[in-house]
Amino acid sequence: MNWSTNIPIRHIALAFITALLVIVSLIGGFSAYQTRAVAHSLEQHNQNAARSELAAAVERLLSQTKEQALNLARWDETRQQLVLPEYYPYWRDQRVYESSMLSRRFARAGLYTPSGTLLAPGSVNRYLPARLQADSSPGEMTLWLANEAGAIALYASIPVYGEIQRQTLLGYSLIRVDFMPALLRQETLHFTHASSVSLALKPGETLATSELFSRLNFKAQPDPNQRLFQTILSRTLLALFVLLVASALLGFAIYNRLLVRPLGQLSQDIDDMQHGHFSAKPSRSHPMRISELENIRRSLYEYQLQLRVLHGSLENQNREFHSQARQDSLTGCHNRRAYDEDWENFRQEVKTAPQGVAFLLFDCDRFKAINDTYGHAKGDRVLSIIADALVMALRANDRLYRLGGDEFATFLSRTTPTQAKQIAQRCQSLLDAATFADLGIKEPIGISIGIAFCAPEALGHIDDLPKQADIAMYTAKLPGRNRIALYGEDTERASQTLVASRETSALFQALSTPGMIELHYQPIFSLPSHTVGYHEALARIRYNGDLIMPEAFLPVIGSRRLETQFDLAVLHQIDADLSSGQLPAGCGVSINLSAQSLSSPDIASHLMELSRHSADHPLMLEITETSLITQINAVHTYLELLRTVNYRIAMDDFGTGYSPLRYLVDLPVDVVKFDISLVNKLGEDNRAGQVVADFARLMTDVGYALVAEGVETAAALRRVESLGFAHVQGYLLGRPVPLAQLADAAAGAMPDANDSMLA
Repeated sequence: MNWSTNIPIRHIALAFITALLVIVSLIGGFSAYQTRAVAHSLEQHNQNAARSELAAAVERLLSQTKEQALNLARWDETRQQLVLPEYYPYWRDQRVYESSMLSRRFARAGLYTPSGTLLAPGSVNRYLPARLQADSSPGEMTLWLANEAGAIALYASIPVYGEIQRQTLLGYSLIRVDFMPALLRQETLHFTHASSVSLALKPGETLATSELFSRLNFKAQPDPNQRLFQTILSRTLLALFVLLVASALLGFAIYNRLLVRPLGQLSQDIDDMQHGHFSAKPSRSHPMRISELENIRRSLYEYQLQLRVLHGSLENQNREFHSQARQDSLTGCHNRRAYDEDWENFRQEVKTAPQGVAFLLFDCDRFKAINDTYGHAKGDRVLSIIADALVMALRANDRLYRLGGDEFATFLSRTTPTQAKQIAQRCQSLLDAATFADLGIKEPIGISIGIAFCAPEALGHIDDLPKQADIAMYTAKLPGRNRIALYGEDTERASQTLVASRETSALFQALSTPGMIELHYQPIFSLPSHTVGYHEALARIRYNGDLIMPEAFLPVIGSRRLETQFDLAVLHQIDADLSSGQLPAGCGVSINLSAQSLSSPDIASHLMELSRHSADHPLMLEITETSLITQINAVHTYLELLRTVNYRIAMDDFGTGYSPLRYLVDLPVDVVKFDISLVNKLGEDNRAGQVVADFARLMTDVGYALVAEGVETAAALRRVESLGFAHVQGYLLGRPVPLAQLADAAAGAMPDANDSMLA
């Protein structure tokens, strides 16, 4: 049994619109038949006559204003006032009107400087603007209108020149005309209603004369025949209104029956679908239904079924996406987003359940150098191995987070400082056991660990743990540390280095201000002649009259990675000292460079430039062996190049660094400087002293020139001299002195080892 007939909505809309158009057309045709002839004739005639009349009046006013403005600009007295405005107020307020140039009733005149400002601002006329419009063009007359304080003013400005050739611009003349009174006084208006004439301008608005007539409002004079037209039109409109109301009511009833109710039913079906009660069977309460709405209803039902099928799989995918978004793709540990979320939750949890917590920060030592030397692919592999070792060392429920680059972190709950340090030691042990030989990396790879602990009774300061762990990690990286540091009193100096301090300010100012780095020179004596062969250049910073020593600013250089910038500044100062002529002729200079600077092309270039002094002052380059050199090949190339320009290469602090024998083999070294720790061993009558002595003889035999550093006793001096050391250096023989005192210090000879002062 067919209960309903589906009707397309476009058919209903077409039928409704057609019916309405037919009704409106009939009414409109009836009204047009009654009123077209009269309305068209009267309205068109009156409007055209009024428009023409008003347009002629406007054109006459503009022409008169232009003529007056032109006459005023050509008047000799106008030029005189622009040149000598001594009597300008009198000229403006009296003379212009006495000469019949303008009508005092409607017009005002004013003069302006070439820059467009009002002439004689001390006598400003309140009717004139203080400055001409910005778009006033030299050589052309400019007309515009403006609404000022409710009054419409017509302005005409024209440039005034000092000669006929129009070469010298003296200024501008301006005429202001009260627009509406001047317009309406032209003549009696016959077709235009004078009181209806108005110009639509907002207060402060300006208008070009080209747009004047389009903004002018006016009405035509009423016509006696218009009353008849209005009566007929009113009756027609009343009939039209009645018919339209009837049509609207009928159309609304049809619209409500055929469209509104089906849409309401569709809305009800959607609500039922949301509550799980939606049925695929059509409703039979309405015998007529729209086919498009029925298609929508069935599509929604099928879509609901598909959503139910996909809902379960979507939940699984969301969980998987959530996990992937919080996992570091390189190392497999948690990423920075997971860290931010977990740290926030962790802070809230421990505040509700007080317990001892620790924050551990891990940083790979010299990772940038390894990454630059062996490539990013091997650098990524190093990070993966480090992450695996750290995860294995942590407790079962602890999470490892990669904060960025080579920096990792974790936070421990229910722990003590001792337990946190044990976990840190386990991390280092597992990493030390990891092998990197398969990657072709020969240098040792380690991590520095900073630990910050917060006791249960001090959880109000838990937000400070990440910063404290960062300070502790920096402390762990300092020379002589064991790569693990617990935040506390021993990290106070590191904290001062990391934040803004006197030393930090002095360093950054010294890097940008030539002359703040002050070099002190310590003599290096030749043996056995006991004469000064070299002076080692040692850097200090002169800041606000005080001398800042290396132990204060070198940690800042290391923490901020400023080694190359600092070495460049030192080289500039050495160049200035050598050029000053204060160094004794023939005396050499030994220059210290950090390992990070050795592979810098800028450093090599400055050293090549500095070699021009080698004829008067032999130059020696000291490589600090306590720094790890990763780019051995690049450093070797630069050192060989420097040797061609008469540099001698010395290895400084021998016996305290990473790979002394490898450096001796791989680098072109001429001189080896024994560290003070080895020199002190020479004075011991034991196996260690014998080993150092034999090693010194061996290096002398193979051709290395040896320098003994830190010689402070006569016995040590005699010992190193007996072993064949070529040079000696230490406080016993001479302390570092400023350049100005170097000449006096060099005048004294090195004391003999047998002198009584050394006994």
